[in-house]
Amino acid sequence: KNADTSSIQGNASVEVKQICIELFRFFISTTGNSYGADVGQRLKLVEINIWGEGGTKAASAQTVVEITIEKDMCNVFGTLHGACAAYIVDPCSVSSLVALGTALGFDGTGFSQSMNLIWHHPVKMGTKIRVVSTTMSAKGKLRTIRCEVGFLF
Repeated sequence: KNADTSSIQGNASVEVKQICIELFRFFISTTGNSYGADVGQRLKLVEINIWGEGGTKAASAQTVVEITIEKDMCNVFGTLHGACAAYIVDPCSVSSLVALGTALGFDGTGFSQSMNLIWHHPVKMGTKIRVVSTTMSAKGKLRTIRCEVGFLF
């Protein structure tokens, strides 16, 4: 069944949006079938942009995902648990590579081998966050993504 892409903003084609949302859902799986799926199911892909299509070396992609921090995502202080934040960053970061790969005709799927996370401020329960993932490099097997988590007030 085709996923509904009508709420996804951005300049990516409907085809790219369709493939991205289907792969995003696959990696998150369904509640009870994979680690963190109950949180992952709440991630909402809201925007996909592609720049420099046509095989240019400067081609890049950006995805935006939103989620509201709920109790099951928090530590004892009522703020987003670091492990949960890392879990959220993982599928969100690969989403921009999938978008770029789909647009340019290469397999953008993969898995995180290294994550460097820097915390600036705790995120309180009830806060809506926006995760922006931007491809930095997608040459060969080495791929780099910048993923930033920000508050939506």
